[in-house]
Amino acid sequence: MKRRDFIKGSAIIGASVAVPSFLHSCSAMFTQTGNRKIRSVLNMKKVNVGTLPVLRAFAGDHTDYVSPFVLFDEFGPVNITPGADALKVGAHPHAGVTPTTFFLDGSGHHKDSLDYDFQVNKGEFMMFNSGKGAIHMEESGEELKQNGGNLHGFQIWLNMPSKHKFDDPTTVVFKDEAMPTIVHRKFTAQVVLGKLFRRKSSIETLSPAFYYHIKLHADNRLDIPVDPTHNAFLYTVKGKLELE
Repeated sequence: MKRRDFIKGSAIIGASVAVPSFLHSCSAMFTQTGNRKIRSVLNMKKVNVGTLPVLRAFAGDHTDYVSPFVLFDEFGPVNITPGADALKVGAHPHAGVTPTTFFLDGSGHHKDSLDYDFQVNKGEFMMFNSGKGAIHMEESGEELKQNGGNLHGFQIWLNMPSKHKFDDPTTVVFKDEAMPTIVHRKFTAQVVLGKLFRRKSSIETLSPAFYYHIKLHADNRLDIPVDPTHNAFLYTVKGKLELE
């Protein structure tokens, strides 16, 4: 198969395959029964959401291939100077989706119509199950306002199954201990959602979903097992990735 270069500013979607691939990572034993085919490479779009600059991979399109994910934004990295106005997305409604926010760096402030008003810090993961409807606002956090620093992370929306569309809305913030990290000589991987190499996130979702934050060391290879009935996509945060 022809090799493809995959660089920052692109997202890649794999179509369905007949059989899965498995990797026994820590034992260095590798058994391969099939690989995913590359369906498409998506170019990111630079957009502003409120005053927050983001790179957007998709938003409501390509859902046949990324479901149950329906939106993918990388915000930052952007440097905030002490005392500057917060980068802000003003009050807006959601219904029937679960916006999630994961902070690689910096902090955020979340306030909603459910009477939640809190700071979300580096390494934490927030889920806002909007259900039958709720309003929230988001902005860079108080720590950044006081001390400055980088703001960097991801907002990804999950679709809620139809039977949960009219659930009462909820907001939950998970600390990093809910998302186990695999440390290997070739990579580290934080399991934000789902299961990877016998390590499982304790965060429950309404639809099956996996979400890994992986740091692959230079000149190494990683094969990730994926249920052949599930969609999959990759996004390069930093550096360059070669796929085959």
